[in-house]
Amino acid sequence: MRPKRLWYLSEITSERILLMKRIAITSMIVVGLLGVSSAAVQAAAPSNTASPDQSELDKPQSYGGTWSDLAGGYTGRPYVSELSVINNGVSTQVITGGTSTTETNVPANRIAVAISPTNLCKTGQTPEPGKCYSTPNRIGITIGYQMGQGQLGWDFNNPSISSTVNANTEFDMTINLNTIGKSLRWTWASGVPTYWNASNLGADNATIRVRLKPALMPLVVSGGQQVGCSQVPVQTCQYSASTHETLSASLTLSLDQTLDSVFTGALFSSSRSFMGSLMTQQGETPQMTYGIAAPKTWSDGTENKAEMSAVLTDATILNFYGATPEVAATTDFQTNALNLTRTDGGTQGAITWTRWTADAQGSDGWLITIPEITFATAAAGAQGVRAFGSSVSPALFKVKAKTAQKVTTRRSGSKSVLTLKVTASACAKYSCRVVVSSIASKVGSSSKKLTTASVGRKSKSVLSTVSAKSAKGQRLSAMLQAKKAGKWVYVSSSVTTTK
Repeated sequence: MRPKRLWYLSEITSERILLMKRIAITSMIVVGLLGVSSAAVQAAAPSNTASPDQSELDKPQSYGGTWSDLAGGYTGRPYVSELSVINNGVSTQVITGGTSTTETNVPANRIAVAISPTNLCKTGQTPEPGKCYSTPNRIGITIGYQMGQGQLGWDFNNPSISSTVNANTEFDMTINLNTIGKSLRWTWASGVPTYWNASNLGADNATIRVRLKPALMPLVVSGGQQVGCSQVPVQTCQYSASTHETLSASLTLSLDQTLDSVFTGALFSSSRSFMGSLMTQQGETPQMTYGIAAPKTWSDGTENKAEMSAVLTDATILNFYGATPEVAATTDFQTNALNLTRTDGGTQGAITWTRWTADAQGSDGWLITIPEITFATAAAGAQGVRAFGSSVSPALFKVKAKTAQKVTTRRSGSKSVLTLKVTASACAKYSCRVVVSSIASKVGSSSKKLTTASVGRKSKSVLSTVSAKSAKGQRLSAMLQAKKAGKWVYVSSSVTTTK
């Protein structure tokens, strides 16, 4: 019996039932081990490991909505316009000037790409949140190689592939998002990203370009079926160890509105995990939670140590934290802005911030990496799921500034009056001030300083009121700074919208 891919994306529990019916078309957003060659695989995947290729994903199917169910048909879906395979600095072109029909007649063993819709309604089905949508709320992009008719292989530990592919290979891919992709929010990469550029987002000609290295990923085969833990948001996983490892690369594009548009163009990735998810929370800012579900051990019994990364552009950091690129580059910001709270019992290594630029890596921003993530056995009844003897808790990172501000606004003529309240130990020792700046847009990194106000007295409890001339509905950054060694340094910040 040929095993089927059983990973699926779900927003709520009821959606899992629907998505299990479309097992064959779901996207893989699981990832592997950084810097490991194919020779390091302990237990290779079954030789017939495959999923539907693009030609199958464009045809009507009984198991769920495919691109044929999209209004206007498959010509409206995203497609790969350019694809190269890079080994040792040598680039081999695979797709040039691609269109929506390029990947539907691929020679055997050639590198290929399959783009699949997630939660798309079948023709005649009424859209309903939690069941299906008139356009997919997420899109899966799997890089693989052509197998038999209608089949895409995705484990690159296969000697018959026409191109050399190992953990150091880079897939350089440009994707035309077409009209349905213009609402792109965040993207999840299963692999190691080395370049990321999102252009013309929000327009019909939006594109993304990514360079992605494949990586080892865990695979669990049980009862002849491929199983895993891929619910969004990530939850407790009953599979404590992988049974196989594959060398794979894929992307998931989130088109829904579950996150604020400030995360438009953000890229997240993880390694040695089944699934990753991103959430933001209402209330004090900045707050978000991201995490991964993964097996506790590898197939050979060794401890699983995963890695998680985020490419946050200067625009995302400004609109989420209220910090300009100059402030984000400081040690004070990187130390205080990314305070991780983790209660699942696992551990991780030291966080690193690596500067990315548009010229070298496609985006002006930061690659933020959390290495050596380990996993802990889940407590009984964790997250409302029946406890298994070897259930594994997901690694959940709650991101919140160490010094969380509360900012309220009111209108006074042409001015906005901001009241900032925060507990900041630095202000008990040093002189502090509040800097208010306007933010040009949610997808840009441009801001303008409006006013600066000194905090009246040194105190751990800061209460400061600042007036700034601004229009109604203007996004403002309120940043608290302390003067140390003659320099103003970051303490905390938040973003608010004027009334």
